[in-house]
Amino acid sequence: MTQFHPTNVTLDPPPPQDQLATAVLNGLSRPLGAKTYWGVTRTMFLGAISFGVLPLLVWVRGFRKFAISEQQQFLHLAQWIRANSNHPLARRLESDAAELQPRAWLDLLSIGIILTTIVLVWIQIADAPVALNALLAGTFGFQRHHVFDVPIYYFPRADGVFTVWIWGLAAAYASHWLQIQLHAQDVKRFVARFSEIAHADGVNRVKADSLGIPLRPLWLLAGLILASFQAPWGWVAVLAGGAQKRYITWTSRNTRADVAHRLRAMLTRRYGAAGVPVPVYLRERCVEPKCRAELPRGVNYCPRCGTRQKAEVNRVA
Repeated sequence: MTQFHPTNVTLDPPPPQDQLATAVLNGLSRPLGAKTYWGVTRTMFLGAISFGVLPLLVWVRGFRKFAISEQQQFLHLAQWIRANSNHPLARRLESDAAELQPRAWLDLLSIGIILTTIVLVWIQIADAPVALNALLAGTFGFQRHHVFDVPIYYFPRADGVFTVWIWGLAAAYASHWLQIQLHAQDVKRFVARFSEIAHADGVNRVKADSLGIPLRPLWLLAGLILASFQAPWGWVAVLAGGAQKRYITWTSRNTRADVAHRLRAMLTRRYGAAGVPVPVYLRERCVEPKCRAELPRGVNYCPRCGTRQKAEVNRVA
């Protein structure tokens, strides 16, 4: 008769899931800012009927709202790092995250310049027989007889209106462009400090995506159209609008996704792959730096650029 020798095996329960880390991971991978930027068509239409004022007002408010949401995600990441890491930079990372809010003085400068421009223009056209004609004569209709099929009559102060209009709007849009550039540099420094902490924990370094050249063909066309209608400030406007859209839809999204991948790698080293769920929005991306398209799971070639991806290991040597 076969003898049975029972054995006692103790199965330890899996480590508890880190709820804060999971929330931080989900937040970093979640897209932000779907309504905080404008495309070219809306910018051109609403910019024309508002004489260039409305896009700036909306962009300043939208970018501030987006930057604060982004800052909150990085702040939660820094708080988790400080609570779970002994690295000397952990406390500094939290203070850096707290300073990632957009610069209020630049927002006030942009709004202040645009309001001053409106007041100065109004002072010069207030006593004109037809205010709209005077406004067109000093803006889109400067040195023209017709604009948008509207006849333009002579206005003696058109030169003054035009000077205030083009320089005021150019300065206001340039201030907003500077806001975006400085915020991108702040995020880059934060990510570099996080990279040092992640590397000390055995995870590959991460680098924030560069803002790059934001002007795409449609934005360039928009700038050309505005310049042809006596609005040279349009080049600065499309530069600011293109930078805001690119930062929100590309630079920030890719940077936060890369940071989320490193955070997940840190969590996997602590709790194992089974204890760290993959967020819905955390997808694999193309290895080609100029593409970085999201990849369906398990593909060997990028469907956008055709670059071969890293082959999956499915055999044990």
